[in-house]
Amino acid sequence: MAQEIVMRVSAGKESPEAIVHNRIPAGIVATAIGLLADFLVLRDGQTKVDLVEFIDWLHSHDHPELGRRIESDPSLHAAFQAAFDEGHGHLATRLEFLDEGLILVCGTDGALARIAQTLRPDLAVKVHSR
Repeated sequence: MAQEIVMRVSAGKESPEAIVHNRIPAGIVATAIGLLADFLVLRDGQTKVDLVEFIDWLHSHDHPELGRRIESDPSLHAAFQAAFDEGHGHLATRLEFLDEGLILVCGTDGALARIAQTLRPDLAVKVHSR
């Protein structure tokens, strides 16, 4: 569920005077990056991937809200376009680094660690053996 973040930082303290309304669900970055990864897996072997095709894919795979957000937010559109301009191979490499980072963040015990270790056992062993 989306939370409303109401905060202003002034001299190191939160103040309700200036309110920033931001209805963003927790995990939106992970979701967006995960959807990008799913899209890239389906296009394995392509050297060039297209943002318009990704947005169309989002709309047709039950994620129209992210597609609309990319289309309507110039900064987000430019950020995704820059990612697509890097090319499939570079993005795939960066996504592998993100998996490594998430495995580190999940730790070695607890529910999130078990999920990460079950999904990527080879990578979990590699990351935690360093």
